[in-house]
Amino acid sequence: MNISELSKQSGLTTPTIRYYEQIKLLPKAKRKSNGYREYSDNDLKQLFLIQQAQQVGFSLTEIKSFLPSNVTSWDHDILIGVLESKIKDIEDLEQKLAISKQNLRMMITAINSKPDEITCEENAQRLLNLYYDNDQA
Repeated sequence: MNISELSKQSGLTTPTIRYYEQIKLLPKAKRKSNGYREYSDNDLKQLFLIQQAQQVGFSLTEIKSFLPSNVTSWDHDILIGVLESKIKDIEDLEQKLAISKQNLRMMITAINSKPDEITCEENAQRLLNLYYDNDQA
């Protein structure tokens, strides 16, 4: 298939495909006698793997470190190690997000529990004092 067909099937632009080839994420395409690039089904599969890796948070540099341009030369141990490391990163991020979510909910509760007799400005000051005093303890 030519680059425009590969672009259509993969959902990537032709400049992106050329860039992946340039940085060796994708094997260098064979050339037809007319000079056009010729891509295989394996190239399409490789592009799908790259896209999936990006969707779970890998950068192109990370992908390049564990996903060789030729799928026949994968290093099982490196691949498993990288994937397990990314799972750990995701778990760490989940924990940080859970704490952030809890802090936001506490803030909403504190804002909504404004005594009727004070103004919003006084409530803001009350909350600043509340959080400032808690941080200093």
